[in-house]
Amino acid sequence: MRILVNLATLKRGGGQTVGLNFLTTLFTGGYDLNNFIFVATKNSEIHKFLSSNSNIKYFTVPKIPIQRMLFEFLFGFFLIKKLKIDVIYTIFGLGLYPRNVFQVIGSADSNLFFPEIDFWEGFNKFGRLQKKLIDKYRIFGLKRASAVIFENESMLERAKILFKIKKAVFIKPSFIDVFNKSEIIIDSDTMAAKGLFFCGWQKNKNYLIVPRLAYELKKRKINYQFIITANKDFSTNHLEFSHLLKKYDVENMVAIIGEIRKEEISSLYGQVSHVFLLSKLESFSNNILECWYFKKPLIISDEIWSNSICKDAAFYVNRNNVGQICNVIEMLLLQPDVVSAKILSGIMEFGTYPLIHQKIKQELDFIKQSYESR
Repeated sequence: MRILVNLATLKRGGGQTVGLNFLTTLFTGGYDLNNFIFVATKNSEIHKFLSSNSNIKYFTVPKIPIQRMLFEFLFGFFLIKKLKIDVIYTIFGLGLYPRNVFQVIGSADSNLFFPEIDFWEGFNKFGRLQKKLIDKYRIFGLKRASAVIFENESMLERAKILFKIKKAVFIKPSFIDVFNKSEIIIDSDTMAAKGLFFCGWQKNKNYLIVPRLAYELKKRKINYQFIITANKDFSTNHLEFSHLLKKYDVENMVAIIGEIRKEEISSLYGQVSHVFLLSKLESFSNNILECWYFKKPLIISDEIWSNSICKDAAFYVNRNNVGQICNVIEMLLLQPDVVSAKILSGIMEFGTYPLIHQKIKQELDFIKQSYESR
């Protein structure tokens, strides 16, 4: 069986890291690489990685999505035939290759499976229209796929109901517990307890609640500081956040420290007391595994997706209830035994997740079994 591993949708950020980890593990895991062809976006980090490895068969596609889709649609048939491809595996997303080829895709677009939630709230009319069109294309990809891999069990169950997906599997994400350590110095109040929002200016993460949380903690005379890993880029979202800090007079209770490099993650977690993940929706978040790994209590939105992932290994809150969230913060500061018990639950839950070579084997086994039973 010859597999085309489609990495063209992984061009930056966490997705690109997933792709590079997949390749590194595949190349060092004793697999017969003659059974794999790879496709990457031209001049991406994945392209550079592939080009540095001799005897690897790969080709590149344009960076701009519409150009890539046209390339797949117009030339996909000839490439598939020439390379004698049996299966296409797109780690996240969809390739517009011929429909008669068996295609397995990974799905991480959580909002598709919870249509009752207005995920694009806050976007203007044009922005919402653009996002809705992209969502329709992703739903088209789900229905067109021969089989689907999910990282969240609640999404898998919703997919069966909403889109009648029949051939699908839930495979837990993997965690690479190798951190090249580099210290990061946070300009903050060394005496204050610290809560981490590991996010950029993404409103889904609910960072706009931070000024109100800080104000409420200030009224309760609780010495606390929030750490946010967004950039001081003077974007609309950054300026809106800064305005709220001034409005509530809590600028000294929030440190905006900018993006964190991978080698700084260990140092960052070592300096915080709690971690917040107040997203409306997630398919998965590395923040969860990082909390469990670094033994930090996680305060998370009480939603279907989060309960599906965390079970008893997190503190659940109404993501918009300032009073309730502050009550949890205060409780964690006053009851270390409760924190220790929850951290132990996190350690146990963390132990159920596969190492990366185990995860990739599970993926390839599912692809093989799905193809053979088609």
